[in-house]
Amino acid sequence: RGRTIEICAFGAWNEQTSKLFKQSYMLQAQVLSSAPWACLFNLLDWELGTGEILSVGKELNAWSYRHNQGFSAIVSDLSLHRQLIEKIQEPTKSIEHQYFTQSQPAKEWLRSLNLYC
Repeated sequence: RGRTIEICAFGAWNEQTSKLFKQSYMLQAQVLSSAPWACLFNLLDWELGTGEILSVGKELNAWSYRHNQGFSAIVSDLSLHRQLIEKIQEPTKSIEHQYFTQSQPAKEWLRSLNLYC
């Protein structure tokens, strides 16, 4: 929607799931990468994943930064999700993350940045 990729994660992820997600995400983001863009992650139904997903997440975070992702709106009601996102972002701390407990405020924030229609 606009310059935002919307993701709704659910279930428990392993390394294979995270690699498939990474491939799909990169294909979608490639279309937006000529200018700043964002991602809206809905993690309300996500059950986390195994430790192997950290390295895949860090690779994707670095790739996203190099391809103009500037913002992430993360919808979650678990502090564990936030801790995981912060670990993934650790090497670069380059993409601005905002955390929300509901989707609507996340969408409004992205709209305020002119990245979500």
